[in-house]
Amino acid sequence: MEIPILSASERQQICREMWTGMMHGITGFIMRKLGPDALEELNSEVASGCASDMKARGVDSPVKFAMNYAVVNKNVFGSEGVSVEGDAYEAVLTTARCANLESAMDLRSRGMPITRNEYCSGCIDGYFKKVAENLGFGLEAEFTERGCRIKIQRDA
Repeated sequence: MEIPILSASERQQICREMWTGMMHGITGFIMRKLGPDALEELNSEVASGCASDMKARGVDSPVKFAMNYAVVNKNVFGSEGVSVEGDAYEAVLTTARCANLESAMDLRSRGMPITRNEYCSGCIDGYFKKVAENLGFGLEAEFTERGCRIKIQRDA
């Protein structure tokens, strides 16, 4: 049998659904079985590992941090309206339509117990801020209707 080659959008959809479902399944299990302290410990450990990987790849400024995630959000997950502005001291990553948020809300409509606020807060507070802190950056986010605007700055 010939294995079909999927389009970029089909690959992105599969990746998004697997990523979102897996992450929230694991998060829910840890919260039920082990509690919020265990989830916090896991998130911190994952963020530390991601920051180490990013350092090894030369991500050493807010604009490189923003570009790293812009490339992933646009190309791997299929988010739209992804842009980066900034320099070595401060950068802004804007995602007009977050494909992962859409996938999370689609999974919600199929029974996964998650709200938009839980998803976005988990993404920013549970992951992005922790990775940024490990790299010596501060991070703030503003949620928009279908995405977010993330400001990354070098800590003083």
